[in-house]
Amino acid sequence: MKLPTNLASAFKALGDPTRLKIMELLRSSGKSCCGLISRDERGLCACDVERSIGLSQAATSHHMAILIREGLVEAEKRGRWMYYRRNESTLARLAEAVKVAV
Repeated sequence: MKLPTNLASAFKALGDPTRLKIMELLRSSGKSCCGLISRDERGLCACDVERSIGLSQAATSHHMAILIREGLVEAEKRGRWMYYRRNESTLARLAEAVKVAV
Protein backbone atom coordinates (compact mmCIF):
# COMPACT_ATOMS: atom_id res chain seq x y z
CA MET A 1 0.00 0.00 0.00
CA LYS A 2 2.22 2.68 -1.32
CA LEU A 3 1.64 6.28 -2.15
CA PRO A 4 2.29 6.85 -5.82
CA THR A 5 5.85 8.13 -6.08
CA ASN A 6 4.86 10.54 -8.80
CA LEU A 7 1.68 12.51 -8.14
CA ALA A 8 1.47 13.39 -11.82
CA SER A 9 1.30 9.71 -12.81
CA ALA A 10 -1.42 9.06 -10.23
CA PHE A 11 -3.45 11.94 -11.59
CA LYS A 12 -2.80 10.81 -15.14
CA ALA A 13 -4.27 7.43 -14.19
CA LEU A 14 -7.28 9.15 -12.67
CA GLY A 15 -7.56 11.61 -15.57
CA ASP A 16 -9.17 9.06 -17.87
CA PRO A 17 -13.00 9.14 -17.74
CA THR A 18 -13.25 5.34 -17.89
CA ARG A 19 -10.86 4.90 -14.96
CA LEU A 20 -12.74 7.54 -12.96
CA LYS A 21 -15.95 5.60 -13.57
CA ILE A 22 -14.22 2.40 -12.45
CA MET A 23 -13.10 4.10 -9.22
CA GLU A 24 -16.69 5.22 -8.63
CA LEU A 25 -18.03 1.72 -9.34
CA LEU A 26 -15.57 0.18 -6.88
CA ARG A 27 -17.28 2.05 -4.04
CA SER A 28 -20.19 -0.39 -4.42
CA SER A 29 -20.70 -3.04 -1.81
CA GLY A 30 -22.46 -6.35 -2.26
CA LYS A 31 -23.60 -5.60 -5.81
CA SER A 32 -21.81 -8.36 -7.70
CA CYS A 33 -23.51 -10.50 -10.32
CA CYS A 34 -21.55 -13.50 -9.08
CA GLY A 35 -21.28 -15.01 -5.63
CA LEU A 36 -17.69 -13.90 -5.05
CA ILE A 37 -18.46 -10.84 -2.96
CA SER A 38 -20.37 -10.64 0.30
CA ARG A 39 -23.04 -7.97 0.85
CA ASP A 40 -20.89 -5.90 3.21
CA GLU A 41 -17.72 -6.09 1.13
CA ARG A 42 -16.67 -3.15 -1.05
CA GLY A 43 -15.44 -3.79 -4.55
CA LEU A 44 -16.46 -5.73 -7.63
CA CYS A 45 -15.38 -8.71 -9.65
CA ALA A 46 -14.01 -8.22 -13.16
CA CYS A 47 -17.30 -9.35 -14.72
CA ASP A 48 -19.13 -6.51 -12.95
CA VAL A 49 -16.59 -3.91 -14.05
CA GLU A 50 -16.66 -5.12 -17.67
CA ARG A 51 -20.46 -5.08 -17.80
CA SER A 52 -20.75 -1.66 -16.14
CA ILE A 53 -18.25 0.15 -18.35
CA GLY A 54 -19.22 -1.73 -21.51
CA LEU A 55 -15.70 -2.58 -22.62
CA SER A 56 -14.05 -5.84 -23.59
CA GLN A 57 -12.15 -7.95 -21.09
CA ALA A 58 -8.87 -6.83 -22.64
CA ALA A 59 -9.72 -3.12 -22.45
CA THR A 60 -10.97 -3.49 -18.87
CA SER A 61 -7.77 -5.33 -17.89
CA HIS A 62 -5.71 -2.53 -19.42
CA HIS A 63 -7.49 0.12 -17.32
CA MET A 64 -7.29 -2.02 -14.18
CA ALA A 65 -3.55 -2.62 -14.68
CA ILE A 66 -2.93 1.14 -14.74
CA LEU A 67 -4.93 1.68 -11.54
CA ILE A 68 -3.16 -1.24 -9.83
CA ARG A 69 0.28 -0.05 -10.95
CA GLU A 70 -0.38 3.33 -9.34
CA GLY A 71 -1.51 1.63 -6.12
CA LEU A 72 -5.04 3.04 -6.41
CA VAL A 73 -6.73 -0.36 -6.71
CA GLU A 74 -6.01 -3.76 -5.18
CA ALA A 75 -6.67 -7.03 -7.00
CA GLU A 76 -7.29 -10.53 -5.69
CA LYS A 77 -7.96 -13.68 -7.68
CA ARG A 78 -11.14 -15.47 -6.62
CA GLY A 79 -11.89 -18.60 -8.57
CA ARG A 80 -11.47 -17.73 -12.21
CA TRP A 81 -12.28 -14.04 -11.74
CA MET A 82 -10.33 -11.10 -10.42
CA TYR A 83 -11.85 -9.13 -7.58
CA TYR A 84 -11.00 -5.42 -7.40
CA ARG A 85 -11.33 -2.91 -4.58
CA ARG A 86 -10.20 0.65 -4.07
CA ASN A 87 -7.06 1.09 -2.00
CA GLU A 88 -8.60 3.55 0.44
CA SER A 89 -5.41 4.09 2.43
CA THR A 90 -3.48 5.06 -0.71
CA LEU A 91 -6.33 7.33 -1.83
CA ALA A 92 -6.32 9.03 1.59
CA ARG A 93 -2.55 9.56 1.43
CA LEU A 94 -2.90 10.89 -2.11
CA ALA A 95 -5.51 13.39 -0.94
CA GLU A 96 -3.21 14.44 1.92
CA ALA A 97 -0.28 14.86 -0.49
CA VAL A 98 -2.42 17.13 -2.63
CA LYS A 99 -3.23 19.30 0.39
CA VAL A 100 0.48 19.69 1.12
CA ALA A 101 1.57 20.16 -2.50
CA VAL A 102 -1.03 22.72 -3.51
